Formats: sequence, structure tokens, C-alpha cells
Amino acid sequence: MRARLSFLIPFATLAVGCAAGPRAPARAPGSVGDVPLMAADGRPIVLRDALAQRPTLVSFWAPWCEPCVRELPALERLSRAVTPCGAAVVGVAVGEKPAPTAAFARARGLDYAQLTDEPFALVDALGQRRIPATVVFDAAGRVAFTGNALDARAQAALARALGDAARRCTWP
Repeated sequence: MRARLSFLIPFATLAVGCAAGPRAPARAPGSVGDVPLMAADGRPIVLRDALAQRPTLVSFWAPWCEPCVRELPALERLSRAVTPCGAAVVGVAVGEKPAPTAAFARARGLDYAQLTDEPFALVDALGQRRIPATVVFDAAGRVAFTGNALDARAQAALARALGDAARRCTWP
């Protein structure tokens, strides 16, 4: 039986998402705000500054991950819907460098912020194991939701984090 399970596990993993990369020890909860990332223009930024004290849906992705690339247009639509309401969508390309990530996003017409986590620091701190992955942060920078690909539960979590302001949004 053990041999059969080890044969099935890789196929089950592929059905769920793409592998995200090496793992390091997770940070203590609440300490992810100081995780260093890179902006698309190559300047360093920490997560706390990217969140900018607003509810934010963070999508972890990579350009080689087909499920990730398929959800990029939906993330763009969501970003356009929630930005006027005081929320944000931020993409974090894991294991990637800023310049190619910026070019990839530009070629697909993505206007929402794109950051890179080349050393897997943020995904490790959050304990993420697969991409695509979605994490919603509230305005205080606390994790309000974690999930896989963008779905209704992630959007509902962002709406809850927005509170009354969510009623002003036209959700895609």
C-alpha cells in the first residue's frame, strides 16, 4: 500500500498547484511585515510598506506556473474593482527576479503592484507550500485568510477586511 501512495502523491500535487520552491523555517506569526521583497523596478520594499495599511489580497505566483498565469486576468479585474474602495491586490512572484517579472506583467497588461520574493522569504514566513496561493491581509497587516488559487472565499475575505467600504465596490 505504501508504494501505491508514493506513486499517487506527485499526481495529486500537480492537480492542486505548482511547487513553490525550497523551504526555510517559518517566522513567528505577526513578524511578516518586515520581510524584504523587491519591487518591479528593483528597489527593496518590505511587506508592511506594500500593504500600506489597507486591506490587501496578495497572490503568490510564478510565470512558469500555468494555474497562476490563468488567474492573472481575474486578479487584474479584482484590483480595478477594489482599488477605488480602499483595498489593493499585490502579486508576489516567488523565486523570480524583478526585471523579468515586470516585463511579464507589462506584456499581459497587469497594472496592480508586482513584487518579487526571489529567496522565498515571504512564502516561507507564511508557511505557503504551493502556488498559486492567496493571502488576504487586513488593514492592520494581520493575515485574515489563506487559500490556494483566487476564489470566492478569498474575495469574501477581502470584502470582510474592507468592512462597510466593500459595499462601494463593484465586485467582478
